[in-house]
Amino acid sequence: MNASRARCPALRLRTTWPAPHTVRVTVRGELDSATAGDLGALLTDRLWAAPEQLAVDLSEVDFLGVAGVRVLLHAALEAEQRGAELLVVTGTSPAVRRALRVTGADRRLTEAGPAPEPAR
Repeated sequence: MNASRARCPALRLRTTWPAPHTVRVTVRGELDSATAGDLGALLTDRLWAAPEQLAVDLSEVDFLGVAGVRVLLHAALEAEQRGAELLVVTGTSPAVRRALRVTGADRRLTEAGPAPEPAR
């Protein structure tokens, strides 16, 4: 199953369900104060489905601002409260890795380089 959603042309969001109890949200474009709210709303919505794992794939993000980092940290807390694992896929994006490192979010988020294998 596949669903797309984007209200801001600078951000494209896509949700897939690669395995039972696993949701992957792929983010493409710029994740900043103008677009972070859309991602936050989508992640909250996907967590209501009670997945075991929610993977947020940022490997196609060109810019990750503080507002985007805040959304990821909030989603990680929300996932933990619901008994789910939030996994942030950074891929090889230097912009994403740098933003997470500079803000210290890399110490609080579970990161993966390449796209993860779905939980079974």
